[in-house]
Amino acid sequence: MRDTAICPNCGAEQKGLNLNETKGSVVCYSCDTKFEVDINEQTSNYQNKNYETAE
Repeated sequence: MRDTAICPNCGAEQKGLNLNETKGSVVCYSCDTKFEVDINEQTSNYQNKNYETAE
């Protein structure tokens, strides 16, 4: 199953993610911000945890 996440920095929609494979880690396609998505959340609105912002 592919997932979608929203970048907490620029708001870009990240589609086609396999969050189980990456354990919730995502790098934004647009701004290179690294963030984590709570993969235990069962709704389509994921809660993103921004842990590093690209400069």
